[in-house]
Amino acid sequence: MTSHQASFVVRGSHLIMPIRFSDAFSILKNDPNHKDRESLEHTMCSDEECSYKYARDVIKGRWVLGEAAISESFLFSYCYARDVVKGRFVLGEAAISESFLFSYWYATNVLNNCIAPNSGWTSPRSPDGAAKVSFENRFELGEAAISKDAKYAELYAKHFMKGNWTPELAVMCPCWLYAYAKDVIKGRLPSTMHNKMLSFGMIDSSDKYVKKYLGAKKYCTLKGIRVTKQKRLKCKIQDRC
Repeated sequence: MTSHQASFVVRGSHLIMPIRFSDAFSILKNDPNHKDRESLEHTMCSDEECSYKYARDVIKGRWVLGEAAISESFLFSYCYARDVVKGRFVLGEAAISESFLFSYWYATNVLNNCIAPNSGWTSPRSPDGAAKVSFENRFELGEAAISKDAKYAELYAKHFMKGNWTPELAVMCPCWLYAYAKDVIKGRLPSTMHNKMLSFGMIDSSDKYVKKYLGAKKYCTLKGIRVTKQKRLKCKIQDRC
């Protein structure tokens, strides 16, 4: 639904006037104790944007009636968690997990109470960047989406995955496979995971993490003899290296 969709204010059994979600919000923002507040709220609660703004600007706290609508949007679920709940918004996490960007921001800004200015990672209480930030709470539901974007997969691995690696997580993307080989295995990946990296290479041989892995002697050798970079990038999905 959009903020411009029309509904009605109901008084008794009569339809008094057609009204849009955005109009209902404006009325209650200007007059929170409006005589038709209940009807206006029931009109507005079907719209995710107006429900979020009503909770933030008028109620100044959680508004349960509008949370179902909010939870359908990854944008407003994230904003609601950050600005209103100031913590986890479980109902909206499924929607948030569909977006790599909002999954990453949810993990950092909400689950770990941090902000991410251009200059680096800081605590909200330390905007000058002086404080060190600890990233302890992963957003596991959003990791599949995050793995699809090279930039945010790298950032997520750097800040969240130390000590948390599993083979199932590592195989989601070349970046995480490479990090697993370098930081956990400290050498050539097991056959299944190695073949997964080869399959990523067949999809995109220019991927920098595929090239880093297949271009390193300690990760890719054949009977102790180094294989040329060109041959490594062209090899089929089998345990040849």
